[in-house]
Amino acid sequence: MNARRWGRFQGGGSSALVAFLMLLLVTLGALAMASSQANLRLAQKGVAWVKSYYALEAGGESLLDMISGTLSQHQAHTEDSDDELIPMLAQRLEEHIRKAGSTLPYGASVREVQVEPNGLGSITVKARLSRPHGSAEQHLLVGVELIAGSGEPHGWGFRILHWKQYQEPFEYESQLKLWSRSEDPIRHNVANER
Repeated sequence: MNARRWGRFQGGGSSALVAFLMLLLVTLGALAMASSQANLRLAQKGVAWVKSYYALEAGGESLLDMISGTLSQHQAHTEDSDDELIPMLAQRLEEHIRKAGSTLPYGASVREVQVEPNGLGSITVKARLSRPHGSAEQHLLVGVELIAGSGEPHGWGFRILHWKQYQEPFEYESQLKLWSRSEDPIRHNVANER
């Protein structure tokens, strides 16, 4: 009898072990669930950003299509001089912006367009397209150089100077004063109690 009393503990060690393992599994399961939820939210934000990115790309392609159409129209009318191309291009771009309310495909909009001569036989077109993305906007800067004698049968052609996408940087509130001494509630209460 003494051997049994001083031997192993009979009080359910396996039950304690099972309870501990269940607690451990539930905790790890909750952590895995929270991690997968965070990964899902991040993936959804990435999908939204990529959709917005390609929507701006489509807007830029539509702008290039408009420029190409204007060049084709200019080349079809051989009686037009090359000096008339700049006003014709500027007028067509402005007309399209007014007619469409500055909206291009997929919600992209043209914020500004500049058409300027760049020397003899060269014209530069600069445009900034925008599209809302969440609380900010994404932008696409497009620079195109139209060059005489570089297109099909030695007409006008174009090359892309820059095609850059960016997003406005996040602006922090300048009014937020976290560490100023005059607004510290603990020190303010201690000073009032004296």
